[in-house]
Amino acid sequence: MKVLVIADIHGNAEALRAVLDNEAGIDQTLFLGDTAYPCPQVQETIDLLKTQSGVFIRGNHDEMALNPELLQGRPEPWRILYEAIYKNIDQSYFDYIRDYESGGQFHVDGIDICLQHGYVHGKIRHVLPSASDELLKSVARGVDCPITLFGHSHVQFRRKIENREFINPGSVGQNRCGHLLACYGVLTDGMFEHRQVEYDPRPLYKAFDQIKSLDKHDNFRDWLKESIRSGFGVGRQEPWVTFAAQGYF
Repeated sequence: MKVLVIADIHGNAEALRAVLDNEAGIDQTLFLGDTAYPCPQVQETIDLLKTQSGVFIRGNHDEMALNPELLQGRPEPWRILYEAIYKNIDQSYFDYIRDYESGGQFHVDGIDICLQHGYVHGKIRHVLPSASDELLKSVARGVDCPITLFGHSHVQFRRKIENREFINPGSVGQNRCGHLLACYGVLTDGMFEHRQVEYDPRPLYKAFDQIKSLDKHDNFRDWLKESIRSGFGVGRQEPWVTFAAQGYF
């Protein structure tokens, strides 16, 4: 059995399409959350996801889409971007992500697996490769399974703690370690493998350019496109620069 493991698409349909084109014979898909934002190809992303069957987990950006009041307090360029994306999303998108699971224990390919988005409330925002064992275990939210798959931190890594393995497949749509790649994983007969694939970002850049409400924030829009091009999705900053130097994807 071949199981595709993806997370953190963030509205980058070009990256997701490259992943699906790169993997033939998918039996099941595990999506660990964050369908949309900050990239604007939301409808295309949903159309691609609807071709897949499996388990879909709700991420913090999915919660944001369902609760737009969470956008309040963000800097003006970000708020304009998110509101523009939000206004152009068909209602079927909201209905679709409302049916996502909240995370927990699932039986996949004959084994029990814990699936979570990876956001740990009240603690450090991102559970990274350098996280303590205690913080990493908290991702599972009390679910004790041999394998925990989670996203949110946008870094491909895996750690074993005693008899449990914690695996992040990386981000499909917003790499943060300096690579213009879509990152993901494949679970084949219970064995996990990290994978990456190149994609053409030019249609995504065009989608950013079509958001006319951002015309007064050209520098911000250019920064968004450069972040995608450079593979530093939140800017060339720590801890992502260090992880990039260490060879992470």
